[in-house]
Amino acid sequence: MMLQGKVAVITGSAAGIGRQAAIRFAKEGAKVVISDLADEAGEAAAQEIRAAGNDAAYCRCNVMDISDLERLMAFAGTQYGGVDIFWHNAGTASTSVAAQPSGYHRDLTEADWDQQMNVHLKAGFFGARLAVDEMLKRGGGSILFTSSAAALKPPVGTAPPYPIAKHGLILLTKMMATALAKDNIRVNAICPAAIRTAMIESLLNNEATKGIVDALVQQMPMGRILEIDEVVNNALFLVSDNASALTGTILAIDGGRTSL
Repeated sequence: MMLQGKVAVITGSAAGIGRQAAIRFAKEGAKVVISDLADEAGEAAAQEIRAAGNDAAYCRCNVMDISDLERLMAFAGTQYGGVDIFWHNAGTASTSVAAQPSGYHRDLTEADWDQQMNVHLKAGFFGARLAVDEMLKRGGGSILFTSSAAALKPPVGTAPPYPIAKHGLILLTKMMATALAKDNIRVNAICPAAIRTAMIESLLNNEATKGIVDALVQQMPMGRILEIDEVVNNALFLVSDNASALTGTILAIDGGRTSL
């Protein structure tokens, strides 16, 4: 098993990519801390993992609140003795702004801007920093950020804060990877494109935002929305010891979109 004996903390793991990753990581031997704001779904995910004979626990966490992130790390320590893997996967889309032909977006609100920066970039930095404190006690670890293909090649019509925040995670990945290599802590990021998650489905079901996904898929040489397992397979590899030589890696899981 690829993660035997590891403790993995995954934010935004009550549904979508995070949930399937939690289930997969547990099957691979990890003790998984599921973290989200959706308590019922989070508890259900943990229960499903335990019912399959694997180990998981749920901890409510608002990643925009540093005290909640501190509590999350303390929970992992109390429950499982520490943290070996931290995956900042929690995210949200800019759904309040209609698709437009440029990144100007006169109607973008300050609240939407702040939410994107806080959920993705602020939470990523402080969550990872707190995880590092725990990893140093265990002689190393692995950090993974969920960035986006939109951070590498912004799709037409996307409101600026989402790709900007996700691009910030790419720079954070490289900076942390360089600083922490000597401590045996690897830091990598994945950049998914259009993945079949509830967030993508919500964009597709909203006439104001449907064009964002349609335009993105048209730019992907594979010409299709990608599946969650295609992301989880790559994330599992990056956090495992099989990727022991990889740090500062920015992996595009994008159906070839950023190759064009």
